Amino acid sequence: MPVLGRESGVTSTTIRTPLHWQPVNVYVDLFRYNDLLLNLFRRELRVKYRGSMLGLAWTLINPLVLMAVYTIVFSVLWKAVSVKYYPLFVLNGLLTWMFFQGTLQMSCTSLLGQANLVKQVRFPRQLLPFSVVATNAVTMLVMLGVILPLNLIFVPATRTTFWAALPLLIPLAGLVTAFAIILASVTVMFRDVEHLISTVLLPWFILTPIFYKFDQLPGIEFHPTIAHVLYWGNVVTPFVDAIRDPLFFGELPRFSNVVYAFGVAAGALAVAALVFRRVDDQLAAQL
Repeated sequence: MPVLGRESGVTSTTIRTPLHWQPVNVYVDLFRYNDLLLNLFRRELRVKYRGSMLGLAWTLINPLVLMAVYTIVFSVLWKAVSVKYYPLFVLNGLLTWMFFQGTLQMSCTSLLGQANLVKQVRFPRQLLPFSVVATNAVTMLVMLGVILPLNLIFVPATRTTFWAALPLLIPLAGLVTAFAIILASVTVMFRDVEHLISTVLLPWFILTPIFYKFDQLPGIEFHPTIAHVLYWGNVVTPFVDAIRDPLFFGELPRFSNVVYAFGVAAGALAVAALVFRRVDDQLAAQL
């Protein structure tokens, strides 16, 4: 078995793979090869912030810039949204979206960018998109660590409800992991997927209630069918509302959103496992 370079953060002793490797459960390998996953995660985190003077501070700079722009446009000038502490409202929505968007963008090339590793060494390839999810989860937790104290200070009602948002990070991570596995696998087979995701993310963001409340959209009461499709057809929207309700509004998440979150995450993970098993044997040949 080849010995991988130090830069990759993985050595031949790290990968304990039998000679005749047989496909195993996609998610069981997350625990069976946790040392390898940890090395890949560390490498991904170093690469992401290599040469950066601010490092993890960029996690906050991007949402803060977006928050400032949306506050000026939609709350100050346009006055289209009437929400108290609107900047915090936007940041709480961006908490979910930034994790989702960042993972999708990075996962598309998680296998392509490690083509030599995938072709030379036989190991659970799904660990590469897993490491991308873990890297973006760190940035989300850093962002949460800043937003949560602000919520508790400015919105006292959240002091008794914020805990309800924390369990919802589990299905959110499940949904994001499923997308990461699917996109990483499909991009190897069809290189246009990376460009498609870049094109889709902007309208997807606009359709997600990050800088507005969905029930405050003008005319939504006159088009209930369209509203229903836009809300439940966008897998990110129920997550945004379910997490923001206890974190910002001081309200427990709606039961329908909680059920949707866990159900969609479980379904997405099942689909991702099927997709990965279907293409796993073809990855090395396609790279």
